[in-house]
Amino acid sequence: MVSRLGVGGRLVPFFKCVCVYFLALGAGGDGSPSPGAVAAKCAPVLCLLLVVVLHVAATPSHKAWYARWVAVGLALSMLGDALLVWPQHFVAGMAAFGSAHVAYLAAFGFEQLSWRVGLGLYAATTAYLSCVSPPAGLRVLVPAYAWLLATMTWRGTAKSHKAAVGSLLFLVSDAFLGYSLFGGPVPYKQVLVMSTYYLGQLGIALSALEASA
Repeated sequence: MVSRLGVGGRLVPFFKCVCVYFLALGAGGDGSPSPGAVAAKCAPVLCLLLVVVLHVAATPSHKAWYARWVAVGLALSMLGDALLVWPQHFVAGMAAFGSAHVAYLAAFGFEQLSWRVGLGLYAATTAYLSCVSPPAGLRVLVPAYAWLLATMTWRGTAKSHKAAVGSLLFLVSDAFLGYSLFGGPVPYKQVLVMSTYYLGQLGIALSALEASA
């Protein structure tokens, strides 16, 4: 898939940064808030952002609108990654990721409607929300974020294969994270959350390169 798009070389830094992140995690990184933790966590998404931005710069403007919105979503996701390193910025991090989903929605659009997929995702979201118990201050924000994420995923599944895979993996990543915070323990939480997250962002970034190719 990567080689067919001719972007394999440009994605090498992304894969290296992902490896560094998980190697640091396996070496005993405890996730304590620090500038180093921010750099390690954000580096893979920064690499994807740079690839998409360079692609936008080399693409005629009328063909680059999709990639531009994806770039905005990646930048906002990176901001969310940085904020979530510090627990006291959880709401701000959620807002950043919510804004990223809005940017991805702007890219995916609403031209092709598959109501069956949408209803399935909303039903799954409803069932998921019945399994988590956020604190009082988040009882509105968490469901609102979940519905927005489900909508983004629905539209991603209608856009392209890579956008579908990417958005679904993003949904799975946040489902792991949300349950670990508000439901119960999740074995290997960090590995599950971050592996699906990075692969999800990769899928969405690849869809941007493909859309304007």
